[in-house]
Amino acid sequence: MSWSRVVRDPAEARALLAEPGDALDLRAGGCLDDRWAAAGFTQLVPGELVRPVPVVLSGVEQTRAVGRRLAAGLRAGDLVVLSGPLGAGKTALTQGIGAGLGVLGAVTSPTFVLARVHRGPLPLVHVDAYRLRDSGGGLEDLDLDDTLPYCVTVVEWGEGLVEALSDSRLDVHLARGDGPEDRRTARVVTHGPRWAVL
Repeated sequence: MSWSRVVRDPAEARALLAEPGDALDLRAGGCLDDRWAAAGFTQLVPGELVRPVPVVLSGVEQTRAVGRRLAAGLRAGDLVVLSGPLGAGKTALTQGIGAGLGVLGAVTSPTFVLARVHRGPLPLVHVDAYRLRDSGGGLEDLDLDDTLPYCVTVVEWGEGLVEALSDSRLDVHLARGDGPEDRRTARVVTHGPRWAVL
């Protein structure tokens, strides 16, 4: 993926974390050992290590821009799980993904309808699982396992609910700062063989 930067050793990784450029994650080939683990790496697949790089988001437009950037690497069958507190930018990120995929119409929060399908060259299924989480309900009625192979599926509040849908996924963790600047961050965590790049 174009958002990854390959590193040769943990020392180089630590240096890059101070100035990662436009990388969303760092990748390395090899086995996870104490040196790589101490630098924050985990094993993505055998022989490939990954470490997310937090991205500082200074506003809604920058959050949408990260969504557009993610969309450039997405394809049918991809599952994106968004987590973070209320107001952290989950819907704004999904709007960026929708714009990057070229979907038709406005992408808005599906809180009350639970899911929306946005038509386009590559359809987007946008799910808000917030109410399902609180009610103890499931996503079975949404038939996500049937639509997943043909669409990009983005699930807000989906952590702990949708991971079984696919052996590969992107988890995007959004956070809000407490200061007066309202700084936000995003961390993209890849899981599974779909996201192996080395």
